[in-house]
Amino acid sequence: MISRLPVRPRHCDAQAMVHAVRYYEFFEDAFLDWLGERGGYDRLRREGADLVIRASGCEHHAPARLGDVLAVQSAPSRVGTTSLSMTFTVRRDAGELVAVGTITYVCVRDGRPSALPPMLR
Repeated sequence: MISRLPVRPRHCDAQAMVHAVRYYEFFEDAFLDWLGERGGYDRLRREGADLVIRASGCEHHAPARLGDVLAVQSAPSRVGTTSLSMTFTVRRDAGELVAVGTITYVCVRDGRPSALPPMLR
């Protein structure tokens, strides 16, 4: 799935470039879009499950700037019994690679690790 997300002033530093920590906001928005195609976060919660982040990382390749529209591709890179790892590939509209992020989510129920629901497998 590809989410198209604009770079807003709040994402940028004084040089009008996206600040390094803001990429995680783009990853989260893209993940929620990906999850939405599978029934959404509300469905996950209705099924009694939630997700917590176990690990995350980001490799920066080129700066994104104010006014850019970023295409963020979300794809599972590993699906385990209780965890789901996602890769987020961020490109500028012209296709230039900007960043690659990874986040591993663990499914929990009542605060304890639990099997991934079918919607995430």
